[in-house]
Amino acid sequence: MIIMKIRLNSILIILVLMVLIFFFLADKTGTYLNGSQEQVYLLLAVTLASLFIDSRFKNEFLEILNVVFVAFYICRIPFIFSDDMTSDVITRYVDVSNIPWYLIVLAVQYSFLVLCVLVVNPRIPRQNIVGFIPEPIFKKILLFSSLVIAANLVRTFFFFNIHGGTLSHIPAILKTIFTVNNVLMLIFVSSLMVEMDVLRKYKYAVGGVVIFALFPSIHEGSKSGLLQAMLLVYFAMLVVRGPLVFRLRGLFVTSVFGIGSFFLFFVGKVMRVFYVNNFEFSPHRFLFFFDNFFVKQMNMSDVINAFSYRIGFLDFFIQKISNPVYEPYVNFTYYFKAIVDKMTPGFDVFGIPFASRAIYSAYNGPSVGVLNSEVITVFGEGYLLLGFFSFLLYLALLLLMEWTFKHFNASSGAAFGLFYIYITYSFYWWLTGSGLDMLIALMVYQGIFVFFTIGLIRCWSVRGKLNIIKRLSCC
Repeated sequence: MIIMKIRLNSILIILVLMVLIFFFLADKTGTYLNGSQEQVYLLLAVTLASLFIDSRFKNEFLEILNVVFVAFYICRIPFIFSDDMTSDVITRYVDVSNIPWYLIVLAVQYSFLVLCVLVVNPRIPRQNIVGFIPEPIFKKILLFSSLVIAANLVRTFFFFNIHGGTLSHIPAILKTIFTVNNVLMLIFVSSLMVEMDVLRKYKYAVGGVVIFALFPSIHEGSKSGLLQAMLLVYFAMLVVRGPLVFRLRGLFVTSVFGIGSFFLFFVGKVMRVFYVNNFEFSPHRFLFFFDNFFVKQMNMSDVINAFSYRIGFLDFFIQKISNPVYEPYVNFTYYFKAIVDKMTPGFDVFGIPFASRAIYSAYNGPSVGVLNSEVITVFGEGYLLLGFFSFLLYLALLLLMEWTFKHFNASSGAAFGLFYIYITYSFYWWLTGSGLDMLIALMVYQGIFVFFTIGLIRCWSVRGKLNIIKRLSCC
C-alpha cells in the first residue's frame, strides 16, 4: 500500500507559489503595494530560495523561521487586496511612497537571519533522546501535570478577574512559572518519548490532562488556546522526530483541529465579553451571546478580516519601522530596565512595562484595566536596534543557542527532550517579535519550570533505581 507523505517545507513552497501567482494576476490598484511590485517579487524570491535551501539542509530552526515568515508575512499579501481589509499601514497613515524601501529592508533582514541560521547551523542533538521514557517516570509526569493543571483551574475559576489588580508577588511568580503552556510542553514531548504500548495504556489520562489544560485559557477569554496546543505538538514532533512530514491521516487530523480552533475562537470571544463587561456568568447568558456572535451575527468577511489582521506581521513590520514614536522603547537601555522590573519580585525599580506594551501605549494611549501589547516583529526589532548590522544580534543569539545544545547535560532522555523543546519554543517566541525583554523574562520563568521538572525527573529516576537495587538485594 502506498502511503502519501508530504513535508511541511513542500507545503510552504506551494503556498508561496500560490501567493506569487495571485500577486502576478491581481490588480494592485488601490492597495498599498501598488508601485512596490518589484520589491514584492524580491521578497517572494528570497522566501522561495530559503525554502529550497531547507529542502536540502533540513534544519529544524530554518523550518521554524520559514513557517513563521510564510504564515505571518507572505500569506498576508493576498488579504491586502480585500476591500474589507484592516491594516495598521492604512489606519496609522504610513507614507506609502516609502513602502518599496521598507520591503527591501524586510527582504534583507530575513536574508540575514536565514544566512545566520545556515552559518551557525544549530541542530537538536537527537541522539540524546533516542531511548524510551520508563513507564513509572511517565506516570509521575502525568500526575505532576495533573496537579499543575488543577491549580490553574482553581486560580482561573475562583480568582481570575480581568479588571483585578495583579496578584501578590509570590502567587504571581508561581502563576508565571507553572503555566498551562509549560505543562502541555512537558506532556507532548514525553508522550512522544514513551513506547507506543505505554502511550495507548495512558491515552485517556493524557487526553484528559490536555482537555482540562485548555479550560483556563478558554475561560479567561483566550481565542487561541487550541492553536497554542497544536503549535506545541509541532515543536514536540520537531524535537523528537525532526522536520515535519505529513501523512494523509496527519493532514486530516490537523484540519479537524484547525476547524475546532475556529469554533473555540468564538467561545473565547464570548468569555471575553463576560469579563470586560463584568457580567455574571450563567449558561443561559453564555448561549445567548454565543448564538448572537456565532450564529446570527457571524459575517464570514469579518472573520477572515480578523484572521488576516492577526497574521499581518507584514503590516506590523512596515508600521513599526516607519513611525518614530516607537524608537524610544526599542533599545537595549529600555530592555534592561524592563527586565529588571520584571525580575524584581514584589516591587519595581524603574516602573516601566515591557516594550511591546509600551509601544501600544505610545500610539493608543494607556490602556485601562486590560494589558494590551503590540508585536514589534523580530525583523523590525533587529532593524530598529542595529540597522543593517542586525546580523550581529542574530549571530549572537544563534551561537548562544548552539552553545546550550552542546553543553547541556542531563541524566535521562526525558530531561534532554524537555530542555530541547524549551529552547525550540523560545526560538519561536523570539521570531514572533514581542521584544527581547519579554523573551528574556519568558525564558527565565519558563526555565525555572523546566529545570524544576528536570530535577523532579532526576529524583524519580534515582528513587526508582534504588528501589530496584533493594529488590535485587532482598532476592
